[in-house]
Amino acid sequence: MAETVPPPVPAKDCTVDLLVVGSGTGLATALAAKERGLNVLVVEKTKYVGGSTARSGGAYWIPANPVLLRDGGIDTHERGLTYIGDVVGDTSPEPRWTAFMKHGDETVKMLERTTPLTFFWAEGYSDYHPERPGGDAAGRSCEPKPFDLRKLGEDRARFRPATMSAPVPMPVTGADYKWMNLMMRTPLKSIPKIIRRVIQGMGGLAIKREYSAGGQAIAGGMYAGVRNAGIPVWTEASLKELVTDGNGAVTGAIVEQGGRDVTVTARKGVVLAAGGFDHNLDLRHRYQSEKITKNLSLGSEGNTGDTLAMAEGLGAELANLDQAWWFPAVAPVKEGMAPAVMLAERSLPGSLIVDHTGKRFINESIDYMSFGQKVLEREKAGDPVKEIWLIFDQQYRNSYVFAGGIFPASPCHRRGTTRGSPPRRRPPPNWPPPSASTRPR
Repeated sequence: MAETVPPPVPAKDCTVDLLVVGSGTGLATALAAKERGLNVLVVEKTKYVGGSTARSGGAYWIPANPVLLRDGGIDTHERGLTYIGDVVGDTSPEPRWTAFMKHGDETVKMLERTTPLTFFWAEGYSDYHPERPGGDAAGRSCEPKPFDLRKLGEDRARFRPATMSAPVPMPVTGADYKWMNLMMRTPLKSIPKIIRRVIQGMGGLAIKREYSAGGQAIAGGMYAGVRNAGIPVWTEASLKELVTDGNGAVTGAIVEQGGRDVTVTARKGVVLAAGGFDHNLDLRHRYQSEKITKNLSLGSEGNTGDTLAMAEGLGAELANLDQAWWFPAVAPVKEGMAPAVMLAERSLPGSLIVDHTGKRFINESIDYMSFGQKVLEREKAGDPVKEIWLIFDQQYRNSYVFAGGIFPASPCHRRGTTRGSPPRRRPPPNWPPPSASTRPR
């Protein structure tokens, strides 16, 4: 049974050193500022804390970071700079990505100091372009070990729920999912790992612990750190206006909660960490694609781009608005249902991806960001991908987990139903079955 979200902490006129707008990655900003002795306030538009971070895979990518090196990885900052420089090139100012490399180590150390989180190197999670100079097939991604969300105490019900859940309580890390997906092919290695997580999940419930992994773990751990540090978080509190002095410097904000406006004065500034605009179709049509017809993003529902116009109105430069965290997903089989994220499914043997003409048009194993970019490139070139189909054989279905929750050999969905198998009649020319449809947005 879902827990009732408690009423928000009442907003009031106040003065702080730093105001953070957004409670996803903004929580890391709040923790860093608090450790430096600043008085911090976090405001969140929705009723949940965690933002899209709580719905993510929860991994971070920082070359030569201390967790990677501690767990036996071999890497250097120089190799990292070479890789980023080659992949990013002139799409981002060099000082921005050199600053990322310069301060990456300290960011990881800060999170380990200020939160109850413990991280590990996800060995084998390859860089997206390992063939490029400085790339690494062993990968540089790290993620949190399963975290007990009950450490949030009375604020547990205020934490953003996950988009995916296992059939039984089990904290599945990204590294675990790889082996869970291969359980029919590598049972001797996969099944012990699955059993371990089931025991951790079920056993945790028996002793009143709620272990979670991925984005739930990293966002939950940061929220626990924020609570422990005494940093207030106002939920259901929307940024209405940025306040400036006579010279254009931002000195605070007007925040609305429950139809009432309050003024927050910020001595050191305001950090806008309010997410993107994936739930604002007007902005997505303007900056990304007019072909986007439905709001199917799995990001936080608060991502409507509220701060974009505010920042631009104060002279902020905008860039890369045509980009997003693209991720192929299985289209909903019913109106009102959410799409299901495509993880490793599209790169496994026994399957291929075709467009609306029935032609294979992409390397199925390409990273998810590049997948979305390739689809948009075709659209800009006047050759849009109208539909995307994942086609697979029965051996594939008998071997792998599909869409994060359909286990090997279990039936796929049919259009308009919740269960079922593909029809036995001869397929029409535009086959495959609707259950295999995927869309990149």
